[in-house]
Amino acid sequence: MRPVIGIVASYDEERGVAACTRTYIDSIVEAGGKPILIPLMPDEAAQEMLSVVDGLLFPGGVDVDPMRYGERPHQALGRISPELDALEIPLAQKALAMNMPLLGICRGCQVVTVASGGTLVQDIPSQVGGAMKHSQSAPRWYGTHEAVLDEDSLVARLHGTRRLVVNSFHHQSIKSPGDGFTVTARALDGIAEAAEAKKGFRLLIQWHPECMWVKNRVFLAPFTALCKAAKGQSWE
Repeated sequence: MRPVIGIVASYDEERGVAACTRTYIDSIVEAGGKPILIPLMPDEAAQEMLSVVDGLLFPGGVDVDPMRYGERPHQALGRISPELDALEIPLAQKALAMNMPLLGICRGCQVVTVASGGTLVQDIPSQVGGAMKHSQSAPRWYGTHEAVLDEDSLVARLHGTRRLVVNSFHHQSIKSPGDGFTVTARALDGIAEAAEAKKGFRLLIQWHPECMWVKNRVFLAPFTALCKAAKGQSWE
């Protein structure tokens, strides 16, 4: 039986619309899972969703409110969603406490980082000297810069390489990883591109593999590993 993977839906506060990009759903299905969307809802109801899912996927989206990690907003801070932060951060904290398998992508990487006590670079172009372009003007399936993966890291073992050409659609990144997490991949300019937990399957990646695996199957690996971990199987 396919494991149930909860995908947290994005939320447009102006239109009152909760949604999920189809590529995340397709990725979970292709990887062997059964996706279920977790829309904006009261905290208690959201926490109860964890009793009906086997793993969690935190997808991309808007910036995390810097007040959530004790900083004032930088001039270049992008759009934030207080209601989405209020859903995702406690949900991530509960999932971490339960040792539930989880995968964080782009904003999802940043949400789990903040939920576990880490901090973020609020704006790479203005805060990191010598940084390359991390918000590409190219098709979403196309990789535009290299990420160097730590030797024997989970992310390297899953992809079968220590150098990966990834796509890039972010202006924020991990500054200090959360408790129990270690940065295990960086771009050539030093920007953190992935982090992982020392125990269990908890993988955070800054690129968007859901947009890349149709062209290059290696990028399906994080989704396959999430589904295997959620099923109680070895994910490597």
